[in-house]
Amino acid sequence: MCEEIKATVQKHTQSLRHSKEELNRLNQAIQRLTVEVDGAKSQEEGASGSAKGKLAWLEAALQRAKQDMVRQLREYQELMIVKLGLDFEIATYRKLLEGEESRLGLGFGTGSVTALRSALGSAPTCGPGSAAGAAPPPPPPPPPPAAGSLETSAPGGGCALCGSPGCVGAFSCTGPRGC
Repeated sequence: MCEEIKATVQKHTQSLRHSKEELNRLNQAIQRLTVEVDGAKSQEEGASGSAKGKLAWLEAALQRAKQDMVRQLREYQELMIVKLGLDFEIATYRKLLEGEESRLGLGFGTGSVTALRSALGSAPTCGPGSAAGAAPPPPPPPPPPAAGSLETSAPGGGCALCGSPGCVGAFSCTGPRGC
């Protein structure tokens, strides 16, 4: 399940990146077209009917580019909402998994998935049983969160996704080992 979420997040992240590049390209096109329209307007007085036609064409192209940019921006915003939701869901599942590991005494305990990855120097993996060797004894379970609240940081501090202190409280993991 974690791999599916990772793949979905990566797909949405790539879509966001493409949308952002497309927005930049459209902004540049709008700037070029605006310069051309302004230049055409200034020459319009002495120009023939073909210049007026070109001006109309450029204005129509500018309008189409603006509409396309608005559409791309909406898609980008929708993808960002999906990405933030997925990041939050990943953090929630990670907290639940670590809590269950600690509760069942599997030796992985709170934050140990990240600590174990760091100790082994391996790439991020999901779920118990993905590491070789014995794990250190689990730390005492963390106090339960206040009613109605959801903590997005690991109980020992740091991000619930990667353990990095720079991500605490964010819905997007920026640490070196986030899923």
